[in-house]
Amino acid sequence: MSFFALLWLAALGLGIGALGRAVVKNGTPMATWMTAVVGVVGAVGGGGVIHAILGDGHLLVGTILGAALATLLVTAIASWQRTREES
Repeated sequence: MSFFALLWLAALGLGIGALGRAVVKNGTPMATWMTAVVGVVGAVGGGGVIHAILGDGHLLVGTILGAALATLLVTAIASWQRTREES
């Protein structure tokens, strides 16, 4: 995977982390830095999985899977932290 593909996926993850904080009504219990890190890890991880399976030249598919995985991770961890706080 090229450096620019990693950079693109990291920026995508940061954007998804920011959107995750903006969309949640009562705010997310995660710290801002944690939301950003989870978004980046999800996006780069999803892109890395696609790169490992399909090889080079599938940045669009990697972007889509990376965005989906980053969204899923931010939502799941925020939900998990919210239920932990209620207990």
